[in-house]
Amino acid sequence: MTPFDATRLRVSAIQALLCSQTAPDALVCILGLDSRYSSEAEELFCFLFPSIRKAEPSAQLDDDIIDDVVIAIKSDSIHIYCNPLNYRLLLPYICGLSGLIVHCLSDIEYEDCDFAEEFKINSFVRMLQGCNEIGIPHRVANHHGTHFDKFDIEKWPLIQAYAMDDFRSGGFFTLVHHVVDCSSLLSSIYGQLDPISMKKLLSTDMVQLAQHWQAMCSVISTETKGKPMGKVLISRLFEPLSTYYDYGMIKYAGMHRVKKPFLLCGSDTRGCISYGEKGDVRTHISPDCLHMVVQAVSPGAPLSCSRTYFFVPDFSPDSVADHADIECNEDARLLSDLYNRTISAVNLAMEVFSSSLSSQQAEQAALSCIKPLLVERNFSQVNIQFSLEAYDCLGCLLETKDGENQSAVNVAGVIISDIPSLLERGSNLGAVMYSDCFVLSTVVVLNEETGKKEDKTEMVNLTANIPQFRCFLAAEAARVYCGSDRAWLLSGEDKCWGPLLMHGKQVTLAGTARNSYMSGELVVRTGGIAFLPEFGLPVKIPKAKMRAMELYDGDKANELAVLVITATPCIVANIPLSLRNENNLLFIAFRPKTNAYRALFNQVASTTHKLASLSTQQQEVYDHLVDCLLGAKSVQEANPRFFSSLNLNWHLHRNPILSCHLDVIMGSISSEKSFRKPLKTHEKVLVTIVTGIPASNKETVAKCIVEFSSENTRWVVYSGTKHVLPSTGLHFSIKKCQDFLTSAVRSHHSTIDGKALQVLLLLPDLTDICTVVRTIEGHPEPAVAAALAIGSVTTAVDPAATFLCNRVVVPSFPEVLASGWVNVIVITNTSATAPVKLVSRLLHEICPLASQIFADGGRLSESKDLDVILSEAVFSETCNLQARYFSRPDWQANTSKLLVTPLKTHAGEGEAESLQTLVKQQKLESLVLQFTGDLDIRSLTHQLKTLKPFSDDQGMLHGVYLVRGLVRCARPGSNVSAIYDVSFCSANDDVCIIAADQHNKWPVLEKVVFDEWSIDLSCHSVAADSSSLEFLGYNLKKGDLQVFLQQCTSALPKTKSLISLQNLTSRQKSDIQKSRRLDALPEGWFYSGSHYVNLDLSRSDLHPCIEQFTTEYVAAFNEDVSSYNARIENLASEMALTFL
Repeated sequence: MTPFDATRLRVSAIQALLCSQTAPDALVCILGLDSRYSSEAEELFCFLFPSIRKAEPSAQLDDDIIDDVVIAIKSDSIHIYCNPLNYRLLLPYICGLSGLIVHCLSDIEYEDCDFAEEFKINSFVRMLQGCNEIGIPHRVANHHGTHFDKFDIEKWPLIQAYAMDDFRSGGFFTLVHHVVDCSSLLSSIYGQLDPISMKKLLSTDMVQLAQHWQAMCSVISTETKGKPMGKVLISRLFEPLSTYYDYGMIKYAGMHRVKKPFLLCGSDTRGCISYGEKGDVRTHISPDCLHMVVQAVSPGAPLSCSRTYFFVPDFSPDSVADHADIECNEDARLLSDLYNRTISAVNLAMEVFSSSLSSQQAEQAALSCIKPLLVERNFSQVNIQFSLEAYDCLGCLLETKDGENQSAVNVAGVIISDIPSLLERGSNLGAVMYSDCFVLSTVVVLNEETGKKEDKTEMVNLTANIPQFRCFLAAEAARVYCGSDRAWLLSGEDKCWGPLLMHGKQVTLAGTARNSYMSGELVVRTGGIAFLPEFGLPVKIPKAKMRAMELYDGDKANELAVLVITATPCIVANIPLSLRNENNLLFIAFRPKTNAYRALFNQVASTTHKLASLSTQQQEVYDHLVDCLLGAKSVQEANPRFFSSLNLNWHLHRNPILSCHLDVIMGSISSEKSFRKPLKTHEKVLVTIVTGIPASNKETVAKCIVEFSSENTRWVVYSGTKHVLPSTGLHFSIKKCQDFLTSAVRSHHSTIDGKALQVLLLLPDLTDICTVVRTIEGHPEPAVAAALAIGSVTTAVDPAATFLCNRVVVPSFPEVLASGWVNVIVITNTSATAPVKLVSRLLHEICPLASQIFADGGRLSESKDLDVILSEAVFSETCNLQARYFSRPDWQANTSKLLVTPLKTHAGEGEAESLQTLVKQQKLESLVLQFTGDLDIRSLTHQLKTLKPFSDDQGMLHGVYLVRGLVRCARPGSNVSAIYDVSFCSANDDVCIIAADQHNKWPVLEKVVFDEWSIDLSCHSVAADSSSLEFLGYNLKKGDLQVFLQQCTSALPKTKSLISLQNLTSRQKSDIQKSRRLDALPEGWFYSGSHYVNLDLSRSDLHPCIEQFTTEYVAAFNEDVSSYNARIENLASEMALTFL
């Protein structure tokens, strides 16, 4: 499970709670100094981002830098304030969250400390605008007050800054908002047993419980062997478990726990039913004590288990040499028989409950397993108590409901009390007890043939590795019997058992029951074998009681070797109860590379028959011994089916999974057999899908795949990247794609040239890969669907086109790069200005199963890269199939009959159901403008680069992200217009304007058959000179975009202004005088050669009619200007766009 998967699961769980009418409007988490280091906020942070404190980048940052985080979770969105340093740490967890709004400065802006603090406070105010009731985790138990005091929150530095007038928040935080403690609300979320909690439960709590249990067993063994039984302190035996519980519960002070650990001996075991409520117990073990009951409880976790261990053997060892048989105590045999029945009853109850989810049926099954023995013994006064309880992952008791599988740890246990003694009439032996923890996981399975749904439940026993049987011999018996036995084991030749063949340590003796093995030493003589365990009496098997002894050492060298002994029925009384079985089979296991292993093959193997294979039952025991002794497997590794089911259960949310897919994920069948019958090589049609985020050069990647592939491959290319006029946007058409695949398969089957056929699907921007996969696998013609196989999905990514403003990834990012749906990622920009390292790490976190290839501009050149892209089976691998259900749990929910019935299409001829991806989920708006008129290429290019998305004061995005479509533009240097394909991405300012007839020029090769969505203007209802552009962005306004397009037309000459006599310039007046100086003079005026002179001898430098000339000039000039402006206006009206 990726970090993003874990965060998405837990954020979704909290948002589901906030949808309730009684829940607060937002839940706030403030870390670090801003909340006075609130432990509850830290707990919520670690819950949302598990393992983030242990991540490698966090080791390079100070705690104050990491804690500079404020989170506000709402029912439909999540706001996160962070700094540029911890942003890189958070990015793998938050990059694909729905409704994510990030408040983060750039690296340069963050260097100004005062500005950074003001930005944090402003961000905090913005993210809570519109919220009335605010929930903050603030446990009362951790504070001195007896009730939640909201004014404790006012002491937090960030909350105090909220009230400052500079930030226009409206006043004090607790007066503006109704603040409530949401700890009780979160406790239900914290207690859910999701895959992350389960991992912690097994890796931490279960390991600690097992370690302290082993420590208890070591203490008991030491104490009982070193002291007389009457002097052994019970508190000393119980100390490892009691200390583990008491110190662990300090962290959970005030939490009420139903279960508590205890250790009771002899007749005091009757108190295990109501331990701690009444009665006192002995401080020492009584000298005649036969058994003890012990219960361990994990503090702060739901784990608990109980066992019954013995101080006397439950069998009579076979005699050796001069030693007489030791008769088994009848009371000890009775207790052992009853304890063995409790184990069987609990195991049966767990199986019944896992199949029926009924506690009553589980109880009936457990009682039916025990009562026949009690009836046979005529024990009418014996009490049987069965319990089946459910706990959350914090250890709080839950109410069990029949028919409902809760996300909880179940504890099943049986107590048989008031057991009468067979040796002393009227005496009470006490009780035997056994309990185990188990977890169920249920997945809804859809039968692809019948369409019916059914629940499939898996179970895992968490405490199965806690030893079920132990016998701790008293000091006297251990010294007398085991001491003489050890001397006999090491002696030379024995008159009854013959000479010594081998003596080895680190040997394991086991029966057919799981976890029934014991470790110790082995002695092999010609007359039989003897096994001396770490606890209890030796087990001796004379040769006369053996039917066969055979050796099996696996299929490879240095594997676990076992001696398989088939004994006679009379051996039953001479072996421990835990080893007895119907077939009287015993297994002696030897670890490789040990002295006992070498001695086995050097001294015993030559005289022993070697088995080539094992029976089914024997193989199961052998595999279990390998897991326990060699693999040292954890519970998770030993139960892969359950944990696969648990992950599916949490990701699917009751959405169904196909039965064939479930078998693949569970490992029942291989992925090659999961979908359809195997086909011959020449009949298979392999489909390669190429997609990418906008402006990522995916077309170049697709062309390189076709151009440099094998000559033995015949390609059919289907490109959906061309735009269509007019439309509501560029979408993927299911019907067109299925029709194309049908013709490709049929033509391939009719062509016999020995070449393999491959189909390359080049998808439009923002196309959901899930839709494409469903289109291929759900083809309406079964023969075509059976012939098609998806080889791989390749996605092109330009790091420079990955982010919008405010550190938000582009809206298509989570869908195009969903884990399991993408197999190869081609990074098409490796320049120094692009955030290549950051994006590469981000892609690895989001899609860890995908291979990464670096190819500048999308130009693939290395054969190893092409081999990865052209893989035939990577898409169908089990890990990718499981990841597809994790990332898109509903991809089979609404298409239950998709694999057996055709997809429905519209009734109109040639009109097919078209699906756009998850744009609505990302709140990306689409606005299509259709218009007539020509645009200017240079103006369009310049104006497109001015479109930039931005964030407002509330953190909401505005502006254009993508522009695409077909427009009519004048060809450069010509008055003839043509249709151009336009695409623009504001994330990296990528503008591409290409003549439509030059778009997608593919390599001219014999192996390529090209088919695409052709542009045919005659098939549309509008005139052929119309244009269509689709704008994708946030909060788009039609009027603003129409004004924007008007600015993209050809530039017009500027209009001229009219003039008047008053605003004539000196130059104009000079020009008028110069041009009219020789005109005829009025009567009474003459020209002297330098001046104009009248009869009264007055002189003038200007013509006497200059005023008339000026008036005529102004009139003529204004007439020309009016005519010019009229022509400009006519041209503007001709070039103006008309929106349809």
